[in-house]
Amino acid sequence: MMKQTWVTFIRILKSLFFTFMVTLKSLFVSSDPPSLPSLPMELMEEILCRLPVKLLIQLRCLSKSFNDLISDPKFARKHSMSTMHRHHLVVTYTDYDISLSPGGSRIISYPLHSIFYPRYSIFDSILEHTRLEYPFDKEYIINCGSCNGILCLALKQKRVAKVNNVLLWNPSIKKFKLLPSLKNTPVNNCRHDPVFGFGYDHVFDVYKVVVIFSKTQGMIHTLGTDTWRLINGDFPLPVYDLKFVSGALNWIPYLKNYIHSLASFDLVTESYKRLLQPNYGAEFVYNLNLDVSRDCLRIFASRQRFFDVWLMKEYGNEGSWTKLFHVPYLEEDPFISKYATYPLWLSEEDQVLMNHTFSLQSDSNYLSIYDLKNGTFKFPKIHNIKSFNGVTLEVCVQSLISPCF
Repeated sequence: MMKQTWVTFIRILKSLFFTFMVTLKSLFVSSDPPSLPSLPMELMEEILCRLPVKLLIQLRCLSKSFNDLISDPKFARKHSMSTMHRHHLVVTYTDYDISLSPGGSRIISYPLHSIFYPRYSIFDSILEHTRLEYPFDKEYIINCGSCNGILCLALKQKRVAKVNNVLLWNPSIKKFKLLPSLKNTPVNNCRHDPVFGFGYDHVFDVYKVVVIFSKTQGMIHTLGTDTWRLINGDFPLPVYDLKFVSGALNWIPYLKNYIHSLASFDLVTESYKRLLQPNYGAEFVYNLNLDVSRDCLRIFASRQRFFDVWLMKEYGNEGSWTKLFHVPYLEEDPFISKYATYPLWLSEEDQVLMNHTFSLQSDSNYLSIYDLKNGTFKFPKIHNIKSFNGVTLEVCVQSLISPCF
């Protein structure tokens, strides 16, 4: 029944798309100067908000009116809030090919729907990737997360060097912004790589990048300005990177006295606070992974026999932590290390895309999909992902939002 429903839906969608394109052609391919069709502007915006970014970029060429509408930052924000999101799995990896000089990092992407539903992909079996041509491709990068389709990338000239620049880049519209240099800041004196976070201040309608490099000092940059500002406080050092949701950056602290807490940095007030973790019960939890699903904080708690998945349904309300389900370990574990297993995405159909690190030495990666409804695993065939080195995986939405302010 599910397969028939999806097939019917795809056929209807294709029919509507064909009708829409024929209508556009009849409206704009003529000897007269093109103009917007005689539809209310509100209705036209609603139609366009449901189209993918790639098509919208093409439609900008039809007329000045279309170009003005689609290029409007207000339309870009409205489009980003549409429920018709096009998510992609963005893979960042280090290229050790000695034929490349001086080497650097590479970024590729896969449409998320083609991983979950390969039968609707244009590929027959093995999913091929799209290589994203990003600026400064000869430098090594750290993927520091994404927000509204904009990737935050920390740049290093060498793999073992310190971070010297931060780049904000929207690969969908091929626009980027290089932030002020970090060379003359205290971050350059760190013994370790600083931890970055990127998010959106909805009150002042600005994007901000935060970097934490010691227990007492961090820095923040507001997009549209030309400086980094020092922020002082008692910051617990993050175990992993910072996760953005509901106007705040969140992380798991690397301190024993924070064992039952999460750290949260509010991008509006630029202040820090603690959030309580869920009550995991009596059984020991030996590893935690923090991420975002369905615009909510998500914790992936590793136990001896399975993983628990918790969701904070109302941000800041510690009583709203809800255990959604648990995922068992594979009976015949081809991935060797349970510690290196964590979720990447939770679909609306209650399927979990998971990443497995085959070996902590070789950094080989495999993906699996666990179906919560029938308790089964499946393994999508991803071209070459298992052979990449220094892999970072990030689910990113496509958008029209430009990082150039």
